[in-house]
Amino acid sequence: MGVCRFDILRNRMGAPRCDEIDGMNKTMKVFIAAIAAMGVLRFVLDRHGVPIETVKYFSMTAVMIIGSIYFAVATTTHKERLKAAYLLVMPYMTVEVLALGYTWASGRQTIFHAKEYSFGTTIGLHTIGHFVGGLTWEPLFGFLVMEVIWIAYAGLVRRHQTGEEI
Repeated sequence: MGVCRFDILRNRMGAPRCDEIDGMNKTMKVFIAAIAAMGVLRFVLDRHGVPIETVKYFSMTAVMIIGSIYFAVATTTHKERLKAAYLLVMPYMTVEVLALGYTWASGRQTIFHAKEYSFGTTIGLHTIGHFVGGLTWEPLFGFLVMEVIWIAYAGLVRRHQTGEEI
């Protein structure tokens, strides 16, 4: 299946091609900044006493999901999607590990180690788990999700080009 076929729908969606393997494109930088900013906002809101029931809606995961959908469509190779998956997880992992480190060092409870998110583990295990997960299975899972989205997207493009009804 030719790359040109994918470019037609990408152009209609306004999605640029992500051919920059050596460097990050502007869109990736925006997503990295948005994920990090959401994590910092989440931490600040929590530290200023906003209830967890409210703070939980300031979600780094939601921004990562939007980024994953975007890069699943905007990238042209498996390698680019794998790189995008790792880059989307890095700011999340960094904020999580720093916030959990704060909780661990200060002894002050934060949303990052709330019962709903820690699965009853110790703060040390939770922190190390996020660090290890952020370098291993979390980006790989994101990559697999992006591949599934890309396969569905490629099928839609193929159907559109052959005139099949969806």
